[in-house]
Amino acid sequence: MLIEPISSGFTVGVTRADCITSRAYGANVSDSPKPTLLSLAVAFANIGLTSVGGAGGPLRYVIVKQRRWLSEGALAELFGVAQALPGATAVNIAVMFSDRAVGPLGPLAALFGLIVPSLVIAIGLAGIATQLAAVNVRFAAAEVAVTAAVAGIFISNGLRVIAQLWSETPDLQAVWRCARVAIAALGIVMVAGFHVFIPLTMLVLLALSMLLEWRVYNILTSTMPPRHPDPSTSSGEGPTLSDIDESQA
Repeated sequence: MLIEPISSGFTVGVTRADCITSRAYGANVSDSPKPTLLSLAVAFANIGLTSVGGAGGPLRYVIVKQRRWLSEGALAELFGVAQALPGATAVNIAVMFSDRAVGPLGPLAALFGLIVPSLVIAIGLAGIATQLAAVNVRFAAAEVAVTAAVAGIFISNGLRVIAQLWSETPDLQAVWRCARVAIAALGIVMVAGFHVFIPLTMLVLLALSMLLEWRVYNILTSTMPPRHPDPSTSSGEGPTLSDIDESQA
């Protein structure tokens, strides 16, 4: 079990900046052994079992410091590309890195280590929790309390996103800002109220969001004042290269 200070990677909510910091670790990748299918599975199992609130820290610890497979800069590049792609960042990094290092079978080994051990433990704990909740009233109450705490975290994050959506365009009419918030509320109603299939809900919300943002973009661009070119930079009136050379001489 990897338990170390933040500087070595085990922390909650690690950001991309934590993976780009160059002074914490230096990895001499020239003398590091080449990854194998087994070492990839073990390494990413370590990452999957020690990631809490994000895999940025454990990824950096295992790949850069422990295994020395990548340098800080190479991991930062992978991290940036992985965050731009759909899906979980850790999964994207596992696929890209293992495919480069081992070949077509590398992603299978890396994803197996990243997902399967954590999944087995989660299923086992869920089964134990279900049995304990059925026979122990106190445990059932504790389970409800944990669920309420997690729900509170999601609600606070949702309120924070709503506040950001409302304040990022202060010049936009309130009706359009309310429409942004209404799309998020529609997702909650569709899933929690009508039990609509989540992928279908995401497609509906994506289509509505694209239509809304297209309309908002048109409104914002139509209200922007026209940009007039600077007369000093127009052809025949601004300084030429020869003028600049003469002034520098």
